[in-house]
Amino acid sequence: MPRGRRAGVCYDRRGMSLRSLDRRVLVLLAVFAAGVAVYSIARGATATSDFKNPYRVARVFWQTGTLDIRGEPRYPPTIRVLLAPLAALPLGVAAAVWTLVSLAAMAALPGLLERLSGASPRAQALPWLAVLTFILDAFALGQMDPVDLVLVTWGLVLARERRAAVGASLIGLAGMIKVLPVAFWSVLLAGRRAAGAAAGALVTLVASAGLLVVFAGPGPARAGLAEWVAVLREREGAWGLVDTRNSLRENNEALPVVLARTFGDLDPELTRNAVSLVRLPLAMIWRIWLGVLGVLAAVWLLCAWRARRAPPERAWLGMFALTAVVMLAVTHIAWPHYFMWLLPAALFLAARRRVLIAAAVLGQLGMMIPVLRGVGCHMAIALVFFALVARDLLARSPRRSIAPPAVTGA
Repeated sequence: MPRGRRAGVCYDRRGMSLRSLDRRVLVLLAVFAAGVAVYSIARGATATSDFKNPYRVARVFWQTGTLDIRGEPRYPPTIRVLLAPLAALPLGVAAAVWTLVSLAAMAALPGLLERLSGASPRAQALPWLAVLTFILDAFALGQMDPVDLVLVTWGLVLARERRAAVGASLIGLAGMIKVLPVAFWSVLLAGRRAAGAAAGALVTLVASAGLLVVFAGPGPARAGLAEWVAVLREREGAWGLVDTRNSLRENNEALPVVLARTFGDLDPELTRNAVSLVRLPLAMIWRIWLGVLGVLAAVWLLCAWRARRAPPERAWLGMFALTAVVMLAVTHIAWPHYFMWLLPAALFLAARRRVLIAAAVLGQLGMMIPVLRGVGCHMAIALVFFALVARDLLARSPRRSIAPPAVTGA
């Protein structure tokens, strides 16, 4: 049995790549990927996808050296510098490069998930199907999430293989593109890699500051960061969205927004396709949301403690899955493509075929029917996944692994 050894970790190399799949399947996947790429590039080139937003502020920085914070405040200042070389290209060319990078990242993801969980690409088929509609939405919109998901997964793989500082730095790089992925540093803490997590966080802070100072200058860097924090305080947060009458439509399935649309005293003109059941004061809605977050955090901590007794591949994948759902519940913005972060949870639940098939069907229906998005059907899937993953981790007799254990010596 051929095995590889890295930093004291052994893992079976059989099926470590997509070559373990049937050639006909690979051909179909290649044709499908080509179609996705053509559609994504066409939308990016015609400025009908979201790629134009980070591209625009990065191009402003490339041309003028100015950190245009208010032009796109939901992205950290660092993305303006990271994407500046890409923004030097025409929009269509830049969109094509980003799409190809994203496709390459997705192609690498099954192998990374196998190293993390022991599940072969074949065993991952149904979990991928369960979140496919969200992945396709991310590509259609030219979003950053495919690259961020791969960076985070790669980081967790390296952390599990006892290269935690490098792994945490990769997670930090994902956070320099979009802030939310830094939540996955907590998985390293649960996996008893605290020193590596701290080192990676420090590297990320130094790299972010250095990037801004070197390319924008010390003064503009300080001013840009201060403006970014100020704008977030003014316009973001669930209450900020209500005050600015922004991002309250059905496509935003963030938990606080769904609660406000369904149970809160919101002006009906601010929402579309909402089902208003009662009209509670918004202050009460925010307290309910914070209460739910408190429950999720408590369960996460309990699972982190219990996961120490679980097989390593099960423990790391389970905490990855739980953290992704907590991240989705915390944010005040959760467009449908955000739910591609449910892939780790779907993989953890691979043995529950009916659950995953139901999730795939409901996820697609939610993309097709605005009212379902209005009541947060995708967020509901995320919370159900959280409950099922937590139940399995907390069970006295853990469910059998999704694949024969292929990793030892964590």
